[in-house]
Amino acid sequence: MVHARLDPGQENSGKLVSTLRQSARTLASQNGAAWILVDGPPGTGCPVISSLTGADYVVMVTEPTLSGYSDLQRAVAVADHFRVPTGIIINKADINAGVARRIEEYAATTGRDVLGRIGYDPAFTRAQLSGSSVLETATALLRGSLESAWRAVERAVQKERSPFAVIP
Repeated sequence: MVHARLDPGQENSGKLVSTLRQSARTLASQNGAAWILVDGPPGTGCPVISSLTGADYVVMVTEPTLSGYSDLQRAVAVADHFRVPTGIIINKADINAGVARRIEEYAATTGRDVLGRIGYDPAFTRAQLSGSSVLETATALLRGSLESAWRAVERAVQKERSPFAVIP
């Protein structure tokens, strides 16, 4: 794992993301890792563009809210500009069924896969508070949703025949 620590109020830049990605490439090469996963920032600014640069596939994680849907469309437009294939995971998919359907329709009409639908689950909060992996506290339903989404991501990346994947 490669990461940086920013102080409160300190600005994240595309240059920082680029430096971290280069460190990740070196580490991946040294350890024979097949993929590099980059957890990119939300939005459409320089750090996002740096996260997308050279990516073979992007997974957009969104929530079914009007602002989440709008942000998703803007972020997908940025990925499209850089010609990076994009899939979508709907997080907290059960909090607003109407907007979740709109996101699914958007995915279908724009030729994107919905890679997963993950319902709201307090196991995420418990994991954060205990500093553990959500899989350690997940219900069988949540574990199944997460594993299914991961398998869908693997299939999507393999379809692109890419040795590296970046997931902002």
